[in-house]
Amino acid sequence: MTDTTQTQATEKHLHHINKPLFAITGGFIALFCLVALYDLDLLSSMVDTSFAVSAKYFGLYWQLLLLATFLIGLVLIVLPGSKALMGNLSTPEFPVFQWGAMIMCTLLAGGGVFWAAGEPMAHFLSTPPYFGAESATAEVVAPALAQSFMHWGFLAWAILGALTTVML
Repeated sequence: MTDTTQTQATEKHLHHINKPLFAITGGFIALFCLVALYDLDLLSSMVDTSFAVSAKYFGLYWQLLLLATFLIGLVLIVLPGSKALMGNLSTPEFPVFQWGAMIMCTLLAGGGVFWAAGEPMAHFLSTPPYFGAESATAEVVAPALAQSFMHWGFLAWAILGALTTVML
């Protein structure tokens, strides 16, 4: 096999786009953006309604699924299959430190960059009822941060790490 054949195969693979999948996902994102530009209150209402229905009918299921994912990950670590060599390689492609760095960067990108600012602000603007204070006041700064810290505890980070590890 020559380098030309390998280069052509690589170029062909890199330029292949799944057009139906691209149309569906790109269409959804474009529709979402257009509705946001047209009527932000309508979009907010649709998102809030969708979230309420999801939480009502699937909330407990999702919580149990997340816990099961974490526990299954712990079990997989100690099973004999955890020693399996994948990719027909005699040694890992990346050492443990590099895997850890990739996982932490992914967690920081998804959780830290977005939610580090987004979630405290969301709790500040819409204070959880337990705290009984008026939203968007100085009194709700500490409760908003407390609620955010509670959401991003050990289990959330462990699940993000487990899912990212499985995907990688």
